[in-house]
Amino acid sequence: MAKLKAAAEWALHEPLMRFLVIGAVLFAGISLVRAEQRPTITIDAAEIEQLVSYWRQQSHREPDREELKAIINERVDEEVLAEEAKRLGLDSDDMIIRRRLAQKMAFASEDTVEIPEPSEAELAAYYQANQARYAAPERVALRHVFFSDDRTETSPPVAASDALRVLRAGGRATGDPSMLPLSYADVTIETLERDYGEAFAKAVAAAPVGQWTGPVESGFGLHLIRVESRQGRKVPPLADVRDEVRIAWIEERRAVALREQLAELRRGYRIEVAGLPK
Repeated sequence: MAKLKAAAEWALHEPLMRFLVIGAVLFAGISLVRAEQRPTITIDAAEIEQLVSYWRQQSHREPDREELKAIINERVDEEVLAEEAKRLGLDSDDMIIRRRLAQKMAFASEDTVEIPEPSEAELAAYYQANQARYAAPERVALRHVFFSDDRTETSPPVAASDALRVLRAGGRATGDPSMLPLSYADVTIETLERDYGEAFAKAVAAAPVGQWTGPVESGFGLHLIRVESRQGRKVPPLADVRDEVRIAWIEERRAVALREQLAELRRGYRIEVAGLPK
């Protein structure tokens, strides 16, 4: 014991040992301060429940203990990387991040806007101005005879012209096999345009009912067309589409309110665009 006491007294009086002791105390103090100053990443119970909910939706079961630890660790790693990216300024010039933040701000702004329910008069006026949106499209029943661009016998124009004369005389004519139907009991002009192209759809829309017309060109070849019946565009009464009209009215008012909010926010910034006058 006496030896230890003597050694301690010697150490306290020795300059080098005093320097080492002071250094150790300072290092411990700095480490403690740095530990206290470290940013905190908190994963609360609500966020854990959200993470588990995502897992449950994808896996259709509850995670076990190890899987739950892995889920939480992955979330912590994500937060650590995100914080480090912000500390290094990696978020400042990223277009995708800016757009995502702008979208989130727009959604947050929408949540603060309260749009009142429209009156019946407002709905009626809105519907009257936008009836075309709710009109049922024109529908037709038709037959067509197809002549492929890949045929190796008579050329498509010649074969189509010969077949048209036969059909108009009341006879029967056959063309080439087609991957698409050769007759439609009920189809929209929009569907025909999607499948055959604009020229084909326009020809069907203009064709007289009950007569063979053509030839009409598509991306596949030539067609002779006979429209059997036609049902024009129908505009439903407001009562039949009231819910759709109400939602559209509210969304339009919300968009107007968001534009007004954005205009107000712009007034708080000085905006300079290279090459344009201030």
